[in-house]
Amino acid sequence: MDYKGPTATFNVAQNMYKSFFDLVEEAQADGDVDVKEVIELMTAFSEMRPQLKKVEVALEQLEKKDLAKKVDELDDSLFEFFVELNEGFTLPPKPTGWFKGKQKKWWQLHFDIKGNLQLWVDDYNNQVYK
Repeated sequence: MDYKGPTATFNVAQNMYKSFFDLVEEAQADGDVDVKEVIELMTAFSEMRPQLKKVEVALEQLEKKDLAKKVDELDDSLFEFFVELNEGFTLPPKPTGWFKGKQKKWWQLHFDIKGNLQLWVDDYNNQVYK
């Protein structure tokens, strides 16, 4: 039996997973993950996830269900990261007043990101992606 094809395919998923968490480590390097870094991580995940799912499907087609299951577990782990990120993501107080336009835009960005994180968490918890 030739395991080189399925193993190499699985390694693609592992490399994507590692690359994502390298970005996480870089974002955490200063001890704080700011909203721009959260956006970058969400974007990276959104771009990577379809490729990860393609690897999972390819492994299933190669009849390597054990490796496909491991890829699915990597996917779950990524979502669990976002669950944790969502739990720690707090909105700053909403600014008030006439001269707070820039602060209001910054708060709105935080609000929108928190909303998107919550949608991802809700979908994951409702097993839409499982």
